Amino acid sequence: AAKLRGLSALGLVRINYPNVMLQLAQLLADPVADARIAAARAIGYSGLDTGVPLLRYKALIGDSHPQVVCECFAALLKLDAEPALAFVAGFLQHDERAIQEAAAVALGESHQVQAFPFLEAAWEDAVDDEIRKTLLVAIVLLRQERSLDFLISLVLEGGSRSAEALSALSIYQGDERIWERIQRSLREHGQTL
Repeated sequence: AAKLRGLSALGLVRINYPNVMLQLAQLLADPVADARIAAARAIGYSGLDTGVPLLRYKALIGDSHPQVVCECFAALLKLDAEPALAFVAGFLQHDERAIQEAAAVALGESHQVQAFPFLEAAWEDAVDDEIRKTLLVAIVLLRQERSLDFLISLVLEGGSRSAEALSALSIYQGDERIWERIQRSLREHGQTL
């Protein structure tokens, strides 16, 4: 039934139902996490900035299921790109690791070059190894020149940071152009994979 409620929400968005945000607000409070996730996605797909306050509120009050908050972050970055960057980045310092990771992944998946400084600063400040790895993956997900240069520089430094950066960069193995660039940079510095 939760999946049906979620699909119905997307349908309402698609047909431009006039009171769609009222329906989506109610769905954000659904007892089933899948319905709340669908509500956040539907708000993002709507393209309506009237959904921004709903998403911010839900992110601020949190949810027992971190994926709900992650979807709120992603929808915010889609609807309210630049202003949402600092808001979502604020959650990189959250007390709960799952929320930190959700914010990092949402920032990375936004592909916004302006997200890089937030992710870089959080990575430099992170003391938890798992968060650091997640932040490196988020930096890779940006798919920006600046983020690629940063990760390559970490590989060239050597040590544990090098291994973590190389692990994150492995996502590019299927992209011949980028993988060749990574290999070329390493060869220029006397290193190989």
